[in-house]
Amino acid sequence: MKHLFTLCLLLIAATGVTAQTLKGTLKDADTGEALPYVNIGVLNKNIGTVSGDDGSFTLTVPTGHSADTLRISTLGYANRDITVASAEKQFAANPVIKLTPQAIQLQQVVVSNKTPKEKVLGNKTDSKNVSVGFTSNVLGNEIGMIMKLKKSPSQLKTFTASLASDNNPKAKLRLNFYTVKKGRPDALINTQNIIVTAPATGSKIVVDLLPYNIMAEDDVFVSLEWLESFPQGLKFSAALLATPMMARSTSQGTWEKISMAGIGYTLTTIYW
Repeated sequence: MKHLFTLCLLLIAATGVTAQTLKGTLKDADTGEALPYVNIGVLNKNIGTVSGDDGSFTLTVPTGHSADTLRISTLGYANRDITVASAEKQFAANPVIKLTPQAIQLQQVVVSNKTPKEKVLGNKTDSKNVSVGFTSNVLGNEIGMIMKLKKSPSQLKTFTASLASDNNPKAKLRLNFYTVKKGRPDALINTQNIIVTAPATGSKIVVDLLPYNIMAEDDVFVSLEWLESFPQGLKFSAALLATPMMARSTSQGTWEKISMAGIGYTLTTIYW
């Protein structure tokens, strides 16, 4: 009977440490304004989320990650790195987390007297029969592909994503562009958040990139990131035996190749 009682106590104790729930609100350290769509996640562990319109977030971290690094990051602000254990204590004491603004180096504009040329990169499929979607239902899930530049440097002109689904939810997505290192996305090259919304009806998401002045020196990885929960799925056209799709489950996670199917993303570039 004594052993049974001890076992029950151990089970109760174990259930109490199955996860840590981190809650907070992210704000600009200078202005006090709430910061929406900030990435919060445990580095390389596929545990993460994105802050909402009001800067608030809730992240459940399974047990065993107390010593791992939690990173809070967004364009225009210095990264905040802290261990999960320290974050739990700090956020419980003060749930308002202030991020410090950080200057972003603007890219140089190419000036040339040559007539510019255009090139469309990516998978031009608009199939409704072959499709792919986000790989998890966790905010911060990203899906994308590598675009191989034909000429360097190139300016990014237009991004297009072909949709295979109908009656799409008007959920917000973030369009991201990364450099490529060893076949994986590396550093962001856009200097501003590019927030887009899937059309309720219509077959494409089209984004004019010229106002963002994004220059690429080498191959580019382009992705769409899920920022808001929505009840039904969003499906993209896909093609077999095309440039393969890559994804990461959530903010600060690891990138993996998904399948032989290529997602229906195209990127129009300008070069001289």
